Amino acid sequence: MTAEEMDALIDVDIRTVEKEALADIREVEVDRDQPPDERRRAYLEAVGNPYAVRVGGMKVRVRFTDGGIPFQEAFENMLRNV
Repeated sequence: MTAEEMDALIDVDIRTVEKEALADIREVEVDRDQPPDERRRAYLEAVGNPYAVRVGGMKVRVRFTDGGIPFQEAFENMLRNV
């Protein structure tokens, strides 16, 4: 994925996205026996945009702050709980 493609995912305005167009992460299944790289690939393939998802009927915008935990760690923590 290019930097431009990643920026487009990050910049999606959740207010303008149809709720039904977002992946419901309650329905995403990731094989926890797979290596981390494979789990990441499977999750990204299932949700499309990891920054804009749905949990049931609620739209969720995912953001990371400067000075917080690294993206890699936050992403792995999220995968452990999917």
